[in-house]
Amino acid sequence: MVINLNRLITEKSEYLLQHSRNPVNWFPWCDEAFEKAKKEDKPIFLSIGYSSCHWCHVMEKESFENIETAKILNENFISIKVDREERPDIDSLYMYSVQMINGSGGWPASIFMDYEAKPFFAGTYFPPKDHHNIPAFNTVLDKIIDLYTNHRKSIYENINLVFENLNNHFSHNKKIVEINNSNLFSLLESQIKQSFDFDKGGFGTFPKFPETSKLYLLMLLEKKYKNQYGNKLLSLTLKSMINGGIFDQIGGGFSRYSTDKKWLVPHFEKMLYDNSLMLSTIAKAYKLDKKELYIDTIKIIIDFLFREMKNPNDLFYASQDADSGGVEGSYYTWGYKELKFILSDEDYNNIKDYWNISEEGDLDEKNILNVNEDYNIKSEYLHKIKSQLIAVRQKREKPNTDKKNITSWNSLLISGLCESYNVTKNVDYLNQAIKTTNSILDNLTTDNNLFHTQNNNKSFLEDYSYFTKSLFDLYNSSQCSEWLELAYKFNSITTKKFWDKEKNIFFDNELSEDLIIRTHNLFDPMIPNAASVASINCYMAYKYTGENIYLNIAESSLKSASELLSSHPLEVPNWFNLFYLLNEENIEIFISGDSNDKFYKEAQNYIQGKLLPTSILVSNENKDFINKLPISNGRTNDKESKVYICKNYICELPIDNIQELMKKL
Repeated sequence: MVINLNRLITEKSEYLLQHSRNPVNWFPWCDEAFEKAKKEDKPIFLSIGYSSCHWCHVMEKESFENIETAKILNENFISIKVDREERPDIDSLYMYSVQMINGSGGWPASIFMDYEAKPFFAGTYFPPKDHHNIPAFNTVLDKIIDLYTNHRKSIYENINLVFENLNNHFSHNKKIVEINNSNLFSLLESQIKQSFDFDKGGFGTFPKFPETSKLYLLMLLEKKYKNQYGNKLLSLTLKSMINGGIFDQIGGGFSRYSTDKKWLVPHFEKMLYDNSLMLSTIAKAYKLDKKELYIDTIKIIIDFLFREMKNPNDLFYASQDADSGGVEGSYYTWGYKELKFILSDEDYNNIKDYWNISEEGDLDEKNILNVNEDYNIKSEYLHKIKSQLIAVRQKREKPNTDKKNITSWNSLLISGLCESYNVTKNVDYLNQAIKTTNSILDNLTTDNNLFHTQNNNKSFLEDYSYFTKSLFDLYNSSQCSEWLELAYKFNSITTKKFWDKEKNIFFDNELSEDLIIRTHNLFDPMIPNAASVASINCYMAYKYTGENIYLNIAESSLKSASELLSSHPLEVPNWFNLFYLLNEENIEIFISGDSNDKFYKEAQNYIQGKLLPTSILVSNENKDFINKLPISNGRTNDKESKVYICKNYICELPIDNIQELMKKL
C-alpha cells in the first residue's frame, strides 16, 4: 500500500503531522500556499484545529481521509492546515470570522478565503452527509466552487463586508468611557445573577467551561463586601466541578468542558492551561475558605501533572486527547458489568452509590464516575478502590499526549504551583515552579526573546505577559529577589515589543507581515486576556518600583477597555481585576529582620496564605536590591523581625507578633 505524504510531513507540530498522510494536499501556513492560490486563481480552504480536539479527529476521518473529498479539495482549492496552539494569532483572527459568519465558533474551524487571506465564508465541523441542518462538507465545497467560478462579484462583496467587520472588531481606536466604581460593581452583580447557575454553579447552561477568570470575580466581590455571597457561589461551583465527571475521579485532572449543565459528561480532552488555572483558582479559594476538599484536589491535580504531563526538561506537555482507540472518553468510562467484575461484591456495593454507578450509565451505557455528596467514604478505603481501577485503566489504550511545550501555558502552571505552595507549604511545588522557570529560560528563550513553543521562533503577547506574571508570583512565593528582577526585566521587554503608546493598547503579536490585521483583543476567552495581564504586570512593576511610567501604561490600557468594561464587566473579568487594583485600597507589606527568626517565617507564611488582591509582599532578602525599592526606606537594617503595613509607602507602626498581624490583616 502506497501512502502519499503531503507537505505537512516536514512540520514539527503533532497536529500537523497527524494530517501529513491525508490524501489532501495540505500546505502549512506559508507564502508558497498564497502564491499558488494567486497563480492558479483558486480559493483557499483554511482548517484550524489542535491535536486533542475530538471533532477535529472526526472531520479528518470522515472528510480529509476520504479520496473523493480530497480530490475536490486538491483540484479546486489550496488547502492550509494550522495548529491553533502554535499560531494563536491566526486562530484568534479567523475564529472571529467564524463567529461573525456562522453565529458561533469552535474547532475545527473551516474558513474559505481569497489569496490575500481575506475570508468570505466560514463554519466549524461539517459532516460527510447533511445532518441537523448542517450541510455536508462536499455540498459546501461544491457551493463555494460555484460561487468562486460564476459569482465572483458576490464573493468580493462578502470579502469587503467581512474585512470591514474584522477591522472594526480589532479597531485600535477605542472609545473611552468614564467608569463609576459603585455602578460598575452593581452592574457586575446584576450580570452574575442573570448568568450564574444557582443549582450546579458556573455560568450559563451548556456547554459549561471552568471560566476561572469569572470565578476570581466572585472572590473580589467577597473581599469587597465580606457578606459570604461571592464565596457561596464560588464554593458551589468548585464543589460541583470537583465532584463532577469533568474531574477525573480516578487519575486526577480537569477536562476542558462539560457538555451538560451538571458538570457530568465532559469533553474528555485535558488541557495544561485549564489545570494550571484551576490550581490557582482552588488555592485562592482556600485562602478564603479553608476547605480540605480544596487542598486534596490541589494534590490530585499536581500528582496528575507531574505523573503524566512533565517532560525530562521540567517543562509540561500541552494536552491529552479526548479519544483513545477512536472512541471519545473510552479511557475514562466504565461499564456496569465491568466494575462488578473488577471489584469484590463488598467493594462494589460500597462505592456504587458514592460514584452514582448504574446499569444504563451516563454516556453510551458507560459510567462517568462522579461523587454523590450524600455518601461518604474514608479516604484510605477510597484510595484502595482507585488503585484497583487505575491498574485496569493502565492496560487500556491511552489517549495521545501532545508533547509540545507552550511558554504561555507553562507560565500559567508556574503561577498555579506558586499559589499551591502558598496554601500547602509543600516545597516540592515551589521547587518545580523554579525548575520550570529555569527550563523556559534555558530552552524557550534566546537573548531575552521568548519562543511560543520549542517548534518555532515566534512569540506572542500571551507568552510574555503570562511569563512575567509567573515571575511576580514566583517572587511572592519564594521572596527571592532574582525573580523580581527578572519580572521587572521581562515586563520592560513586553512593553517595548507590544505596547503602542500612540494607540494606548497592547497588540497580541509583534508586527507581522503574514496576517491581514494586527490584532488587539479585549475579551477573556478560556484563558485570561493577555493585554489585561500585561497591564496588571505594569501595575505590579509600579507598585514594587514606584516608576510612574508603568502606572500610566496600566491606566491608559484600562481606558482602551473602558467602554466594554462599563457595559459588560462579566465578559471581561480580567479587565475588572485591573480596575479593582487601580481603585480599591492598596497596601504594601514589608518584613524586616532575620529570615531565620520564628516570627519572620510565621509572618511570611501567614501573609502568603491570605487572599490579599491589592497587596505586595517584600521581605528582607538581598538587601542591596531591596534597598532600591521605595518600600524599604532603610528598614533593611532592623535586627529584630518586624512587619510594616503601608499605604502608598506610608507605614503604620511595625508589628512584632503573629497575633497582632492576624488582627491587622
